Amino acid sequence: MVELVEWKQVHEYIDKLAVELSNKILSGVYGIPRGGLILAVILSHKLNIPLLLNPCENCIVIDDIADTGKTLLHYKQQEKYYITTMFYHKQSLVVPDFWYKEKKDNWITYPWEVN
Repeated sequence: MVELVEWKQVHEYIDKLAVELSNKILSGVYGIPRGGLILAVILSHKLNIPLLLNPCENCIVIDDIADTGKTLLHYKQQEKYYITTMFYHKQSLVVPDFWYKEKKDNWITYPWEVN
């Protein structure tokens, strides 16, 4: 089964994340290529913080999903980043600091992906 994510959900996630981050001092946002880049751009505009080419201390590392967690593991081990994903699957090696929705066993298709 496929779960189609709509732009409305993307903006709800970003809005909730912005509230979550409102009391944090942030150096910027780094989006993990490919799924995190679009989210990073949207969040960068929302919070008026720099979009980073490389992660740095006190930055947000954002990705579309923590599924296996392998992509995020390097960043979590650093313990100097705030990690967030739109979706989190309980099998993930990394539990993000913030996530929007728990992933079930559906395949997720984002609005920026080609069907």
